[in-house]
Parts: sequence; structure tokens; C-alpha cells
Amino acid sequence: MNTQTYFEDIEMLPKEDSVGMLAYCAGFIASLALTLVAYFQVVQQSITGTTLLLAVALLASVQFFIQVTCFLHLRTNKSSREMLAVFCFSLFITGILIIGSMWIMWSLNARMMPGDIEMRAYMERQTGI
Repeated sequence: MNTQTYFEDIEMLPKEDSVGMLAYCAGFIASLALTLVAYFQVVQQSITGTTLLLAVALLASVQFFIQVTCFLHLRTNKSSREMLAVFCFSLFITGILIIGSMWIMWSLNARMMPGDIEMRAYMERQTGI
């Protein structure tokens, strides 16, 4: 009689030793550090333009890899369909978040920023000091 559960079968249960907890803590600290580095690069404007965009994209990619390995437990030694499904779903959700965020920002920029003609008309209507 097989007494293994589904999670034991795909090796997702926490280990009895502290290796699982160490992976969670290391993943959390690394993700937090990468987030802070990206945030301070943007806020302090130490680099600008395309270089900043590439740096943030690189930090996001590294953080995605860390989160996939530490929290989703996707390793190279496992080739189960469940792990592939989880990975594909995480890529799908990440794509939705990135594309949706970019679409919202583009839409807001187009709606909130007046064109040259509208800006000149607004400035002419203003009665200033």
C-alpha cells in the first residue's frame, strides 16, 4: 500500500532538516536586496536612460530566477509535468503583469499629458501675475 501523498511524490514537503527553511530565508533576503537595489537606482538616478532600463530588467530577471528556484522549488533535476505547469503559469502571470502595467502607464501618459496645441491654448487662457 502506497502511503505517499501527492506532495511527497513531487518532493514539495518541507524537509526535516533546516535546508528548506534556509532556502526560503536566502530567497527572501536575495529578493529583498534586489528590489532595494533596483529601487535606489531609480530614486537616486545614479544611471539614466537605456542603461537604467537594462539594469532594472536584469535585476528583475535575476529576481525571477531566484523566486522560481527558492519558492516554487523548480530545479533542474526534476522533470515532472506539474513543475512545468507551475513554471508556465508563473511566466503567464508575470507576462500579464508586465504587459498590463505597461499598457496602463502608456494609456495614462496619453490621457494625462496634453499635446502642444492644448498646452498653448491652456497657457493663453491663464491670467497670471
